[in-house]
Amino acid sequence: MTNPTLPAALGQQASGGELQGVPQEQIFDLVYRQMRALVGGRERDFDDLVQDAMEQALRSLSAFEGRCKLSTWTYQICYRTVLKRRRWYGRWLKRFTLTHSGELPEQVTQQHQPSKRIDCAERNERLSQALSKLSPKKRLVVTLHDMEGLASEEISDVIGVKLGTVRSRLRDGRKELLSLLTDDPYFGEQVAS
Repeated sequence: MTNPTLPAALGQQASGGELQGVPQEQIFDLVYRQMRALVGGRERDFDDLVQDAMEQALRSLSAFEGRCKLSTWTYQICYRTVLKRRRWYGRWLKRFTLTHSGELPEQVTQQHQPSKRIDCAERNERLSQALSKLSPKKRLVVTLHDMEGLASEEISDVIGVKLGTVRSRLRDGRKELLSLLTDDPYFGEQVAS
């Protein structure tokens, strides 16, 4: 028995601008790349997030009408999957305490070595840490706009908020990120100039 929610072998020619013959591998590549952009690939449940988003994308593939780009549509699915997981985790944290202070223990960082490659990795890690200090809404908009190169209008479609809201989150997120990076010795001089 075939799955009625999928177009036949993902190659069904649909009317009204719907999806035509997009292979599963292309959708998986989009979902994987976008989920990595959203959560950085560092979360323990990264693979589960990718799997959940991919499953949702394949289930709702027949509903894709082609009114936006396929990548925008898959970003919406990835964003909602991340939000759902974070809400669940937030509820879980309210019920259980991980340490006496209620905060996660800090991870041990590798010792700094004078190599360009290691310096670059350290800068990326510090940027990732600074981004993680932003609120999830601001972090998402800054990541999608400045790192993924999406236009504000596309971001508005992805996260389902008004364009003005996207722009204000981007402005506020950049200001917070600037203040965080100004204090960091790896970025201080470059950010100030």
